[in-house]
Amino acid sequence: MLLKKSKDGIISVLKEHINIVMSTLENLNNMINSLLILDIKKGKEYASIIDSLETRADYVHREGVVKICKGSLFGYMREDIITLMEYIDDIADSAKEASRALMQRKVPEEMLVKFFNNNTLAYINASIDTVKHLIRLIDALDSKGDVILEYIRHVEQSEEYADTLKNIVVQELYSSNIYDTLTIIQLREFVQLIDRIADSAEDASDVVLIMLAKGYA
Repeated sequence: MLLKKSKDGIISVLKEHINIVMSTLENLNNMINSLLILDIKKGKEYASIIDSLETRADYVHREGVVKICKGSLFGYMREDIITLMEYIDDIADSAKEASRALMQRKVPEEMLVKFFNNNTLAYINASIDTVKHLIRLIDALDSKGDVILEYIRHVEQSEEYADTLKNIVVQELYSSNIYDTLTIIQLREFVQLIDRIADSAEDASDVVLIMLAKGYA
């Protein structure tokens, strides 16, 4: 096992952090659902909630780093745990930036409806699912190495699936003649930020893999 539940309470710190991060994603999903029914006002309310949650995630991140540095956790693991938390925090940052990219300029309604088709929604859900797999991985950090490896594979497979869907979404965005140039730029930025959510989750799982490779488990 990489981390014991009792060791400096580090697993509880990681869980608190990633649970807040997951809340930002849930509200991002709520924001998108509001936009799907063209409720822009509600979408803006969810964007504000996302901002607040990202700020909260930053605070927990900082407090967690302080706890790790002051605690009795072996020094050779501290850098890896801090890097893991940084990637987790990047997920919340990406969710906030994705919501801002979508809300900073009003997308014409017919373009918004066109963009949020089944493929785009599947892509967003796949990216969020990658984070859910990361949560399961963190829950398993006190398990045996082979169990942890299995959860790492789940994160990787989910990210690969999200990446496949991203390519479809981008192709659809560029091949349609319904979008104006500014909207293409705006929606492309949103797509890339959603990609960062899944990428950051995979990067976090890679840190765990490195920890295993170092023989911590």
